[in-house]
Amino acid sequence: MKNKTMSFLKKFAKYYNSLSILKKFLIPSMTGFMFFLLFYIYILSNTTYMKKTIYQINKESIPIYETIYNNEFLLQKISFELHSAVVAKELDWVKKTNPYAKEIQRSLQNLKHTTFKNRIIEIEKAFNEYYIEASDLSDDLIEDNNNYDYIHIKTLLVVSKYNKILELFQSTREIIKNDIKNDISSISSTSSRVLFESSYAFILWLLLSSLGLYYIYKDMSSRIKQIVEEAESISQGKANFHKRLSSISSDELGLIVNSINTFISKLEKNHEELDIAKNDIKRFIADTIHQIRTPLSSILMNAEMIRHLQKDDSLTSYIDSIDASINMLSNSYEDLSYITSYDSIKYNPNLLSLSEMLEKRIEFFQTVCKMNLKEVEANIDTNIYAYINIVECERIIDNNIANAIKYAQIEKPIYINLFKSRHSDKIILEFKSFAKEIKDKNKIFEKNYREEESKRGLGLGLNIVKNICDKYDISYKATYKDNQNIFTYTFNKIQNDRINLK
Repeated sequence: MKNKTMSFLKKFAKYYNSLSILKKFLIPSMTGFMFFLLFYIYILSNTTYMKKTIYQINKESIPIYETIYNNEFLLQKISFELHSAVVAKELDWVKKTNPYAKEIQRSLQNLKHTTFKNRIIEIEKAFNEYYIEASDLSDDLIEDNNNYDYIHIKTLLVVSKYNKILELFQSTREIIKNDIKNDISSISSTSSRVLFESSYAFILWLLLSSLGLYYIYKDMSSRIKQIVEEAESISQGKANFHKRLSSISSDELGLIVNSINTFISKLEKNHEELDIAKNDIKRFIADTIHQIRTPLSSILMNAEMIRHLQKDDSLTSYIDSIDASINMLSNSYEDLSYITSYDSIKYNPNLLSLSEMLEKRIEFFQTVCKMNLKEVEANIDTNIYAYINIVECERIIDNNIANAIKYAQIEKPIYINLFKSRHSDKIILEFKSFAKEIKDKNKIFEKNYREEESKRGLGLGLNIVKNICDKYDISYKATYKDNQNIFTYTFNKIQNDRINLK
C-alpha cells in the first residue's frame, strides 16, 4: 500500500511539473469544481426527497386528514338525524340521511388510490355495515313492529358499529397526523443536515483550495526569487559559475531556468577567457611599468645634469618642459604601479605628517604648474598627522593636484588647504580650482569616467582616490562654489584616535 502511494505521488509530481503555470493555478479551481459537482448531486438528491415528502403531505396526507375529519362530522350528523327521525316517528327523515352516507362513501372511494387504501376499505366496510344496521334499526323503532329484546340487541349492535367506525376515523386521523409530524421532522432534519454538510463542505473546499494555492504560490515564489537573485548576481558581476539553478519543471519558469543555466555556462567560458586576458594585460602593464622605470629615471637624471651644466638660461624653458612632462608621466606611472600591485602588496598604514607630505608634493608639481601657467597657493597648518600609508597618501594628493592643473583656468590660482575643523577634531584637506562646474559630482569618482572627453587620460586617478578613502574611512565629496570646483577630504575621528594611541 505504501509503495502504491509513493508511486502515485511520484506520478502526480511528474504530471504537476509538466503543466504550465496557468494550468497549475487552475488545479485547485478544477478540483473544487469537481468536489462541488458531486456535492451538488448529493444536495439535489436530498432536495428531491424533501420535495417528494412535501408533495405527499400536501397532496395526500392533509387531504386524507381533512376528508376523514369531514366524514367523522357527517357520521355524527347521520347519527343525529336518525335519532331525530326515531323521536319524531318520521320514516321520511331516515331517507334524508342517504346524501350524507353517499358523500362519505364517495369520499372514501376517492381515497382508495392512496397509501391508506387498506384502511380506507376497512372504514368503508365498517361504515356500510353501520349505516345499513342503523337505518334498519331506525325504521323498526319508528314502526314499532319488534319486541323489546330485538330492539335492545340491535341497538347494542348499532352502537358497537358506530363506535367502531368512529374509532377507525379517529385512529386514522391520529396515524395521518403522526405521519405528517414525522415527515415534517424528517424534512427539518434533512434540511439541517444538508445545511451543516454544505457549510462543512464549503470550509473543507476553502481550506483545501487555499492550501493548494498557497503551495503553488510558494513554489512559484521560491523559483522566481531564485531566478531574480541569480539575475541580480549576474547583473552585478557576482555570478557563481560553479552553481546552476535547479530545474525540475518544464513550465515557463523551467524554460527560463534552463536558459539562465545555459547563459551562465557561456558566461563561465567567457569569464575564463577574460581572466586569462586580464592576467595577460596585467602582466603586460607590470612588465611595461618595469621597463619604463629605468628610462624615466635616466631622463630625469640627464635633464637635471643639463640644467647644472648649462652656461646660460637659453635651455631653461626646454628643461622645465621636460621636467613637467616627466613629472606628469611619473604621476601616471605611479597610478599604474599602484593599480597593478594593490591587490598583491599589502600597503600598511603608518603615522604620517600630512603637513610635510603635502608641501613635498606641491613642490614636486611646481614645474608642471609653471609650464601650464598656473600656480598653487597653499594654506597648510603645521603638525597635522594621519594614520595612512605613504604611497596611498601620495596617490590622494598627486591625483587631485594633477586634475586641478589639467582642468583649472590659466593664470588662476589653485588653492590647497589643510587644517583641523573648528567644530571637531577632524582633519580637512581641500583642493580648489577655478574651472567649469563638474556636471556629475557623483560619477566623477567612478572608474574610467572623464568630464571632458577631449581631455585625454586614463580616467583612473579619482577612482584610485575613492578606493583609498574607502579603505581608511576618509569622507570625500565634490562641490562647486564661487566658480570653483572643490574636492574635500575629511579624515574622520577614528584616524585621530589611532594617532592619539601612538
